[in-house]
Amino acid sequence: MRAAILTRPGGPEAMTIAELERPEPGPGEVLVEVAACGVCGHDQADRAGLLSVPLPVVLGHEISGTVVAVGPSVTRFSVGNQVAAKQFGTCGRCGPCANGDELRCARRAFLYGGFAEYAVLPQSALLRVPPGVHLAEAAIAACAVGTGLQALRRIARVEPGETVLVTGAGGGLGLHAVQVAVALGARVLAYTGDPDKTEQLRKYGAAHVVTAGNTAWQDILDATGGRGVDVVLDNTGHPAVFRQAFRALAHAGRYVLTGQVGGEPIRVHPAFVFAKEATITGSGSTLLTTFADALDLVAEGKVRPVMTTYPLDDVVGAFTDLDERRVTGRAVLVPGSRSGGHR
Repeated sequence: MRAAILTRPGGPEAMTIAELERPEPGPGEVLVEVAACGVCGHDQADRAGLLSVPLPVVLGHEISGTVVAVGPSVTRFSVGNQVAAKQFGTCGRCGPCANGDELRCARRAFLYGGFAEYAVLPQSALLRVPPGVHLAEAAIAACAVGTGLQALRRIARVEPGETVLVTGAGGGLGLHAVQVAVALGARVLAYTGDPDKTEQLRKYGAAHVVTAGNTAWQDILDATGGRGVDVVLDNTGHPAVFRQAFRALAHAGRYVLTGQVGGEPIRVHPAFVFAKEATITGSGSTLLTTFADALDLVAEGKVRPVMTTYPLDDVVGAFTDLDERRVTGRAVLVPGSRSGGHR
């Protein structure tokens, strides 16, 4: 099978296409013929050597496709099922797994292997794709849609009528988080460093678009009648963004971090936190129940996946466009595709 392999940390050119033996599923695993695999910031960090990943490795965790073989003790799937994966597998047997809180599973393991024609995946990470959902859309449902849903509903506990500020709103996480917040009944302000994305953000539900800069906080306050926003969903973790967004957080507001671009730490005076009675917290992944709800949002048309597709052989081009911020929504590799496109 053809696969995109990372053999050394580096730029997009560190990715190479090679022929590998098709893997075989073990106990609790299924073999999936990959239809699509998203490319996200985690993959960029792995490629650049910012995260600890054994090399060589086939990256890719936002996977969808068709089951072509099952290993021993697989009970939830059979050959022919169309499936999509969340970001990690678990044991499926411990207390947290039994209670639907598998993020706390001691055997939780991040997925790899999606940048290939076939991938072996644990059944604990998979769900069947609902009717009417394209496999490419399903591939990004857990990470690009589910991450925002997890952060906004479970961690921030957004209520209808509240105001949510989404940072990095023009990116793969942000563009979908805007839609998720709207689906939860919030009024959404979109924070972006690219003013050219204003119309697109309005198209996907943003009531107001804030352009990054030293006076962004004032724009946010003006757009909320001076009150500030109830929730900030910060997909960037960038110090300059944090300064503006936290300053515009309402009293007793909730600030949820879901990502970090760059290596600079955020600095905050404790007085600013207790004066606002603010909550600063994080949300790191997607529960299986959240993943199921994310797929339902896509099936119901409440969230429209936004993708730029690339053939597997153009993995270098996909990473180059990501690094240079030319991707609309989420970059998606399609093994059977011959050319790129937009959805």
